[in-house]
Amino acid sequence: MNNIKLSDEAKDVLEKLISVFPLASRESCRQKIMKGIDYQLLKQSSSEATKDILLKALEETLAKSFEPVILKFKSPEKLSGIVASQKQVDKENPAVRIKRWDIPALNLDVQVKNVFALMASPRKNGNTDCIMDAFLEGISESGCNIEKKYISDLKISPCIGCMACEKKELETFCAIKDDMTDLYRKFIEYDAFVMGFPVYTGRECSQASAFFDRLKALRTKGHFQKLSRKRKGALVVTWGWPSEDSYDHVVENAMFILKLFGMDTAEVVTGSGFWEAYYEKGTARLDKNGMADAKEAGRALVK
Repeated sequence: MNNIKLSDEAKDVLEKLISVFPLASRESCRQKIMKGIDYQLLKQSSSEATKDILLKALEETLAKSFEPVILKFKSPEKLSGIVASQKQVDKENPAVRIKRWDIPALNLDVQVKNVFALMASPRKNGNTDCIMDAFLEGISESGCNIEKKYISDLKISPCIGCMACEKKELETFCAIKDDMTDLYRKFIEYDAFVMGFPVYTGRECSQASAFFDRLKALRTKGHFQKLSRKRKGALVVTWGWPSEDSYDHVVENAMFILKLFGMDTAEVVTGSGFWEAYYEKGTARLDKNGMADAKEAGRALVK
């Protein structure tokens, strides 16, 4: 990797980009990027990495959430245009986008009658909540029973790592006695589970994170077998940057967590562009087609 030849322009961009990372992780990031450059050189049968080759390597090596950083070097004008477009809502051509993921059909042979929905966003009637309501409307029209809870209305303490749940079967599932006890029961007993959360700082919001951590009590000898019943899961996730796949890796991680607890994700709806002026509650409704897709995803979950 140290023998890779970079043009002077590529060297300059690489050093400026590396400086964005914390000092402790710069060398590991450099090595990953250099591997990406080496791959691009092989693809293009080139002996020198130009700025364009470097940028292509960055796009394929770094998470999509680094798009703003890459645009700073690739197309500052485009970056400025995106930032400017978020300053004022354009109702005719809104920057918000709602996307229903294309997921292979799950053959779980589950008859969904009762659905539990958990909203982790602290903003009631916010954009994550609006999209989830469209999703739940599709479920409701299919004749299912829905119970919806807001984590912000509940007391959910963070996991303290006491491992009391490992020592013996607890009727309350966890040594911490709070509103999570009821959520454990609903998570296990309902036929399908829908969770909504926003991405604020490159991961699920803290309310969702606390819930995920507390699920640990279910992966114990006394309770794990209760998760063997086939159940469907769904996620509604939103973020600010106006790119439809910026935080797909966060969504995929949430899907993996649900899988650890016996929940197969059958539907995912994500929303992007909720930044600056578009952060106002209800702007999700500007994407009428997207909201219709969210509703259809709800119908599909319970078919």
